[in-house]
Amino acid sequence: MTPLLSLVVLGFRNFDVTTRACLESLLPWLDDPEIEVLVIDNGSPDDSAQKTAAWCAEHPQARCLLSDRNRGYAGGMNWGAEQARGQWLLLVNNDTVFPARTLDALKQVVREVPPDVAMLGPVTNAAGNGQRLWKPGASHEDWLQIGAWLNQHPSHQLMPAYRCDFFCIAIRRDAWHELGGLDLEFGLGYYEDFDFSLRLRKAGYRQMITEDVFILHVGSATFQGNAAARALIKRNKKLLQSKHPDARFEHTRLGNLAVVQAYRVLRNRGSWTPELQARVALRIDALRHDAPRSLIKRWLWKRKIGDLLAVFSAAPLQGTADTQKHASS
Repeated sequence: MTPLLSLVVLGFRNFDVTTRACLESLLPWLDDPEIEVLVIDNGSPDDSAQKTAAWCAEHPQARCLLSDRNRGYAGGMNWGAEQARGQWLLLVNNDTVFPARTLDALKQVVREVPPDVAMLGPVTNAAGNGQRLWKPGASHEDWLQIGAWLNQHPSHQLMPAYRCDFFCIAIRRDAWHELGGLDLEFGLGYYEDFDFSLRLRKAGYRQMITEDVFILHVGSATFQGNAAARALIKRNKKLLQSKHPDARFEHTRLGNLAVVQAYRVLRNRGSWTPELQARVALRIDALRHDAPRSLIKRWLWKRKIGDLLAVFSAAPLQGTADTQKHASS
């Protein structure tokens, strides 16, 4: 049986800090015949490879792949994808945690998605684009509860995305092979996901945000923001610009704004549900949180979103208030 989803979980260093929590959150799906899990140690310099192998030995449903060197993000994911069998690839950073029913929700989405949609980005608590939701003061435990609620109460909506963030990303395997995977020229990491998003668009495929799949993004421990990392970011940004001179480097707020504008269309059409109300509440919080720091720019931003917020500040449609409370509490 060909799996529906192939998860490629890429780890590097600090197994007990990051990878273990990610893998433990995947335990509910290890026996699912529609899902295969490939766990990669990407040439860790510490004892993470041994710990990865030990974890897989305890859970033989997962396949263990130990690289003899650090292949970088692109190289590691390409290596894992070569050995995957699923109709869809799910590239998973090890700094993620899967709340209850995450993969059940994703399976439902990929079954329903139009054939021209080749990439799906889940929503999360931390991303650099419109995939990020926001709730003031929310802890990781709060987000796990919010995420579980979202996964269990679908909206059946796909939202626009200029690019997708690859903390966790679902890609049709045939489209992945058509594009040749990630570009190895980006080395250890940064901007290879942006490049793939733009290449996918130019190949005629759509990429969308799925509002029905939430994954907690804890934050990467791979790069520490040192001088070498800053130099790599600068180098890879120039590489991306040379490959895609028309690339737009948008602030997170603009990606979220595009999604909220799509929600306004649904609201104005009367196509509104408690599930949509709960989601837009988290996005409205994000719009407010992401206001620019400059007083002038902040004022301009408030003017820009004022009419939009007014649409949702009215009393919720009947039946939405309780749902919104449960999703954001």
